[in-house]
Amino acid sequence: MAFRARCARSAAIVAVALAIGCGAASPHFYTLSSASGPASGPPLASRPELGLAVGPLSFPQYLDRPELVTRDGSHRLIVADAHRWGGSMRSDILRVVADDLGRLLGTARVAVYPTDPAFAADYRVLLEVREFEGVPGEKVRLRALWTIAPTGAGGTPTIQESIVEQPIASKSYEDLVSAESVALGTVTRTIAEALVGLPGR
Repeated sequence: MAFRARCARSAAIVAVALAIGCGAASPHFYTLSSASGPASGPPLASRPELGLAVGPLSFPQYLDRPELVTRDGSHRLIVADAHRWGGSMRSDILRVVADDLGRLLGTARVAVYPTDPAFAADYRVLLEVREFEGVPGEKVRLRALWTIAPTGAGGTPTIQESIVEQPIASKSYEDLVSAESVALGTVTRTIAEALVGLPGR
């Protein structure tokens, strides 16, 4: 009888575990998109000889996680366990900036950190993201310090801060990520505009 009771309890525990597992919603995965917002506009130049290295990227620790992070309108952060990055926000930012710079400047010679460029890079684009989150249904705020550093001796770095506030179309996480893509595209086009006037090797 004791054996049967133990078996019955074990079966009940397994049944509850299966019920919880089946009832749990699968997480949704997101990625930032290149050619969004101002970055989707016409190319600024055709410079196929220009070599760029994008990264590294400095990033707030509270954003360096698989889940999407939002604000509730005050100082409180909300971590959305059911809404996650397909890769990571860090790698997405570097990929999108590299893709958009290459398209806007008409060059395929763009390497993304930590990959070393297989060509002679004229400039390294360094990024320091200080804020990049939003309030669902309201707006995304992106504050980034970026540096264009010549790889050769004697050049003077270009250092600027960009602040972008992008409205979010709805309270959905899909629209949140879409607004983040547009905000990042705005900053990337500003970086591309600064690179247009700089000489190559």
